[in-house]
Amino acid sequence: MITVLHGDEEFSIHQEVERLRQEVMADPGVGDLNVVVLEKPVDVSRLQGEADVLPFLGDRRLVLVREWLSDLPKQETALRALLDYLPHVPDSTHLVFVETKPLPKNHPVLRALAPLADQGKAQVKAFLLPPPRERRAYVQKWIREHARRLQVDLDPAAVTLLADILGTNFRLLHQELEKLRTYAGAGGYITEEDVRALVPYTQEANIFHLVTAIGEGQKTRAIRLLQQALREGQHPLQILALLARQYRIYIGMKELDEAGKSSDEIARALRVPAWTLRRDLKVARRLKWHVLHRAMEWLLQTDVSIKQGEIDPNLALQLLVTHLTLRSSRRGS
Repeated sequence: MITVLHGDEEFSIHQEVERLRQEVMADPGVGDLNVVVLEKPVDVSRLQGEADVLPFLGDRRLVLVREWLSDLPKQETALRALLDYLPHVPDSTHLVFVETKPLPKNHPVLRALAPLADQGKAQVKAFLLPPPRERRAYVQKWIREHARRLQVDLDPAAVTLLADILGTNFRLLHQELEKLRTYAGAGGYITEEDVRALVPYTQEANIFHLVTAIGEGQKTRAIRLLQQALREGQHPLQILALLARQYRIYIGMKELDEAGKSSDEIARALRVPAWTLRRDLKVARRLKWHVLHRAMEWLLQTDVSIKQGEIDPNLALQLLVTHLTLRSSRRGS
């Protein structure tokens, strides 16, 4: 059997590889002796040699080839040799190609596997993320389904918070859901407060909501969120650093937007979730350059004042948030 696993949804690919490994390692007393992993650059003669070996004390052998197919079309000799060999892979060997990026439908190996797939000797599995604008809903659905498999129930607000702070990092989502399940127990119910208490990445999410309120000119909400962050034990200088980071993102967005870059290009360049990009970009477009630069000056002045002991840190942050919010509420004037 020949299998190609490809796509940008890396965690699902990882899970599928582990499932295949466990199938082979299930043979008693053999362990991973029948599992071989080849990393690029791959020599086709080495691949063929590993695939042709009979399983040791078992009936299956797994040969994993990682991240090679993407580069293969450029290697004409190797490509031709591989295509010649594919129809001759022994039935006792499962040859699996793993690519953590999508392969084009016209990739030579995918085309060559089509007739073998018709004979039940090959398969291609694509694990693809949806378009950026659909990913938030996709992640929330993934969280609910994964929680169901773990036999826990999540409050809708908890699902939304997890999706917002961890995005498409499904490996990390899996780890945090495992942690929450241990806390709540099988059949337990997990609230938004549980997520805030147990998932360490919620601090940045809280600051994100604070900065959003500032950017939208919502003074009362911004002050309330600031006080909440301080009550939860976040250090004023940490809050200040995260505020500065968000304003640098606004500046980066404005620069790229004015340079004619698309939303997807901006999201990739700044490494921000696509579903928060639209809201942040709206703020960045509204704020004029002198307002953004003035905000960075205030952030620096506040940092210096706190570190030199010139003002109480909590009061300094409240004054800063008030200044920033008033500027934003004037639509960038």
